[in-house]
Amino acid sequence: MDTVKSIFNNKLLRIPDYQRGYSWDRSNLDDFWQDLINLQSDKVHYTGMISVELVDKIEYENWNEDTWIIEGRGDKAYFIVDGQQRLTTIIILIWVVCQRMPEGSQLNYLTKQQIIDKYIFTVNSAAGQKSFLFGYHRDNPSYEFLKREIFEQDPSDNSPQIEETVYTNNLLNAKRYFIEKTKKLTLFELEALFQKLTQQLMFDFKILEKELDIFIVFETMNNRGKPLSNLEKLKNRLIYLSTLLPNENSDRKIELRSKINEHWKTIYKYLGFNKEQRLDDDSFLQNHWIMFARYDRREPEFYAKDLFERYYTSQNVISGKEGFNSISNYIESVAEGAKQWFLINSPSHPHALEIAESRQIITWLRKLNRLGVKSFAPLILAALLTESDKAKVTKLLRTIEAYIFLIFYVSFKRSNTGTYHFFTRANELYSGDATIESVIEDISLWIYGKKDVNGYFDIDGFYSYLRDLFLRDNTSGYYDWKFLRYFLFEYDVSLQRQHELPNNWSGLNSVQQIYPSKPILTCWKNSFRSYSPQQRKFLAGSLGNFILVNSAHDFDQCFEDKKELFGDFANTLELKNVPDWNDEQILKRGIHMLNFMENRWNVELGTFDEKARLLFLDFTISARE
Repeated sequence: MDTVKSIFNNKLLRIPDYQRGYSWDRSNLDDFWQDLINLQSDKVHYTGMISVELVDKIEYENWNEDTWIIEGRGDKAYFIVDGQQRLTTIIILIWVVCQRMPEGSQLNYLTKQQIIDKYIFTVNSAAGQKSFLFGYHRDNPSYEFLKREIFEQDPSDNSPQIEETVYTNNLLNAKRYFIEKTKKLTLFELEALFQKLTQQLMFDFKILEKELDIFIVFETMNNRGKPLSNLEKLKNRLIYLSTLLPNENSDRKIELRSKINEHWKTIYKYLGFNKEQRLDDDSFLQNHWIMFARYDRREPEFYAKDLFERYYTSQNVISGKEGFNSISNYIESVAEGAKQWFLINSPSHPHALEIAESRQIITWLRKLNRLGVKSFAPLILAALLTESDKAKVTKLLRTIEAYIFLIFYVSFKRSNTGTYHFFTRANELYSGDATIESVIEDISLWIYGKKDVNGYFDIDGFYSYLRDLFLRDNTSGYYDWKFLRYFLFEYDVSLQRQHELPNNWSGLNSVQQIYPSKPILTCWKNSFRSYSPQQRKFLAGSLGNFILVNSAHDFDQCFEDKKELFGDFANTLELKNVPDWNDEQILKRGIHMLNFMENRWNVELGTFDEKARLLFLDFTISARE
C-alpha cells in the first residue's frame, strides 16, 4: 500500500491520450471531502487502486519539457491507466492548500515551494525548464488548462491556445469547490488536511506488466467507478486498433492515433461548448450512427454493439475489413457531426451562426428546439453535413417543423410515427442514395398525403384531444394544450411585420386569459351571465381568449383596465382598439387564429362553422340566431 507522498517519489505521472478527461461532479467531490473530514488523525483510509504503465522511451523522447527529469534526474514516467479521477482531485486540493498557506509558513515541515516541487512541478533553473509532475498527455486540451487555470502558471511563448471543454469546466469547478471549503481553515487545520491527503490516504499502487493489453485493461478497470460513456470507450478502442493495423508502417499508425486525438478534441469541444447544456455523449453517438450506418429497432443499444462487436474489432482490423481509411473516414464524420450536433441543440448560442452560415437555418432550428426534434435528429444532421445549399436545408427544416407540429401536437399521432422510416432516410441522404428534394417531398407526403393517399394530419384528432381538455373538471381547454405557447408565439411572429416589433421567445413567456376562467369582478360576471357554467368554461378556454405576454403583470382586472397592462406585443396590439371583450370577440379572434394556422402550416380546417366547433364556440352562433 502506498500514500500519495510515496507515489510522488521520483515519478512523472501522465494521463494517456486514450483516457477521458476529469469527470467528477459536485456529488463526487462531496463524498471525497466527507471522507477527508471524517478521517481521524490516527487512522488511514483505503482510497482504491492506482494502476500505471511505464512509458516507453519512444514516447517520452517527444516530451521536450520533461526529458531532463527522466534522463537526467532518473525519474520514471508512467501513464495512469486507472485512478486518474482521484489523483487529479487530490492534486487540485494540494494546490489550493498551498495557496492558503500564510507567507513563511510550513505544513508538516515543508515550505510552500517544497510542496510544489514535490507534487506540482519542478524547475530546471539552468536550462529554464519546468516539468509538471502530474498532468495529461500533451494532445489533451485539459493539460494546458490544468497548467494555466488550475496551477496558475504563465504560458510559454509557444503555448497553444486554451480549449475549454466540459472536462476543463469540471477541473475549474473542483478548484472552486476546494477554495470555498478551505477559505476559513486555520494553519493548524490546513496542516491536518495536508497530512490526510499525503500520508493517510492509502492506495494499491500497481505497475502493470508490459505483456498486458493496456487498452483492454483500461476499458475494464474504468468501468468499475464512474462508468465510461460509449464515446469515451470508443476513443480508447480506436486508438487500440490503430496499433494493430497489419499493412501500415509505424508512421501511419502514429498518424492515425494523432488523427483520433485531434478529432476527439473537436468532439469534446462541441459537446461541451454550451456549458449551460452539456450534450450527452451517447445520445450524439447513437444519432450519428443511425445517420452514418443504420438503425435497428429490435435491439437495445444496437449502435454500441455495432461499434464494439461488429465493426471496430481487432478481428476486423487484422483481416483488413476495417483499416486506416475506413477508421479515418468514420472519425472525421464523428468530429464534423459533433459540430453540427452542437448547432442543432444550441442554435441560440453566439457561436451557432458561425457554423450555420445562415440566419434562416438558425431561425428554424430554434423553432425545432422549442418543439423537440423527435426522430428527425439524424436526418437534420445528415442535411447539415451533406447539403451546401442553405435554402434547401431551410426548406427541409420548415417541412420537419410542420410534421412535428401537425402530426404530434395537432393530430396527436403516436410519438414513434415515422421513426424507422425517417431514420432510414437519414442514412440514404448521408450516403448519397437520396436527394434532399426527395426527402422533403417524402415528409410532405406523410403530412398531407396526395390524391389517392391520405396523410397523417387529422384535425379530428385535435378536436378529440381538446374535447377531453374542456370536459374534464381539472383542465381548461386550449390552456392545457402543451404547445399553446408555441402556437401563440408563431401567431405573434406573423403579426410582427405589421407592427415592427421584434419580440423574442424568452421575452414572451406567459400565456394569459383575457376573460378569466374563474371571474370574480362584476364586469366579467355581467358580460357572460347569459351562459351556463359549462359554456363559460368553453369561452374562457377557447383559443381566441388567450394572449402571450411577459410574466410581469397581474391580470385580475376588467377588460378596459387590463388592456393597459398588455404591453406592446404584436398579439396584444390588435386588442387595444377592441371596445369590449365578449363571446363575439372571442369567436372572431379564434377564427382569425385558425385562419393563421391554415396559412402557416398549409392545412385546411374547414368552414366557418367547423372552425367554430373546433373552438368549442358553436353554441354562441346558435345563441345569436
